[in-house]
Amino acid sequence: MSFAGIVLGTILQLMLAFFLFMLVAVSGGGASDGAAPDKVQMGILNFSLYALPATCLVSAGIVLYLYLHGSGPSSYWWHGLPLVATALYVFYVLNLGSGA
Repeated sequence: MSFAGIVLGTILQLMLAFFLFMLVAVSGGGASDGAAPDKVQMGILNFSLYALPATCLVSAGIVLYLYLHGSGPSSYWWHGLPLVATALYVFYVLNLGSGA
C-alpha cells in the first residue's frame, strides 16, 4: 500500500461522507413526505442520516490502521464498505412506498 493511495482514499472518503449526508437528508425527506412512513421506518431514515457518513469514516480508519500495521494492497477493498451501505439504503428507500 502506498502512502499517496492512503491519503487520496481518505480524502475521497471524507468527500463521500459529506455527499452521503446530503443524499440521505434529501432522499429521506422526500421519502417521508410521499410514503408517510411509520415510526420504525422514520427511525431507520433518521439513523441512516448519521450511519452512512460514519461508514466512510470507519472505512478510512480501517484502511489507515491496516496501512500502519503493514497490510497489503487488498486492504483497499475496505473503501467499498460505504458503497455497499449506500446501495442497501437506496434499495430500502426505493422500496419504502411499495408496501412490502
